[in-house]
Amino acid sequence: MILYVLLLAAALAGVIKSASWFLKAVEIVGHRFNLPAFILGVVLVGFGTSLPELATSIGSVAGGTHNVTIANVIGSNMANVLLVVGVSTFFLGTIKFRKNLIDLDLPHLFCVSVLFAILIADGNLSLADGIVLLIGFLLYLLYSLTHASPGLGGGLFKIVKGLFDRPKNRSKKRAGSEHNLVLVFLGMAASVVVLALSSRLVVVGLLEIADRIDLAVDVVTFVTIAIGTSLPELLVTFKALKKGQGDLVLGNIIGSSVFNILLVGGLVSVIHTQFIDASILLWSIVGLLTAAFVAILNGITKEIHIWEGAVFIMIYIAIISKIVA
Repeated sequence: MILYVLLLAAALAGVIKSASWFLKAVEIVGHRFNLPAFILGVVLVGFGTSLPELATSIGSVAGGTHNVTIANVIGSNMANVLLVVGVSTFFLGTIKFRKNLIDLDLPHLFCVSVLFAILIADGNLSLADGIVLLIGFLLYLLYSLTHASPGLGGGLFKIVKGLFDRPKNRSKKRAGSEHNLVLVFLGMAASVVVLALSSRLVVVGLLEIADRIDLAVDVVTFVTIAIGTSLPELLVTFKALKKGQGDLVLGNIIGSSVFNILLVGGLVSVIHTQFIDASILLWSIVGLLTAAFVAILNGITKEIHIWEGAVFIMIYIAIISKIVA
């Protein structure tokens, strides 16, 4: 038992670290091709912090396990809002926001959470459900890109321009940097290999632990993989709060949660239908919608006090205890 717990912990660490390597390589390539800062932000913060959830979910499907993804998505979103924000606020102090997120960003999160709840109400995510989620993801991404900046077609135009325009008057040093891209791409490929192997080991450890403690795999996912794959969000949150960047905290949480539902849930269910145990379905939906509702309240008040952080943690523990029970 202890051996498999250590295996799961080591595999989760491998997933997080290899995802970090991959994103660093993406950042280098993005700067090399002059991608706009906003686009890099969407990829590195939004997609990047959802990469561990995506990798572990695909790893579970590759291993023939189809009751991990739904629990992983819901558990991660609960951990993002209730645990990550709660712990960060409780230990680092009140979070304050300047940006008005209630007009668009938070309704996006709540709407996709309700959509996901409706789709899993029958206990599964089918191919058709996955297509709906992926269409939603593409629309969400397209909107984000085209509204990155005003004029000239917005952010999508800037992506194309950044990819195909050659920098003018490049220095020899700049031109010579192309050779370094070979190493960057090799590092990116290596990180993908490590990510895939680590994700597979996560599933192996998860299955063994679930078998030995006689709990359903999706229940164990809530308290292991979901929390473990939320560590990138926790790290980003801690760093942002130390710099007084409260807007980045909630923006990171919103982006990651939306990506989890639309991209992770959509892509994996298109590969194979995903299931969740009927005995935990109700409390899973309650947890998902509670997290989204709490995020909206945070956006309205534009600040989260320490006592609220403590309440978030207690709500998270209460819902998880119901799921485990």
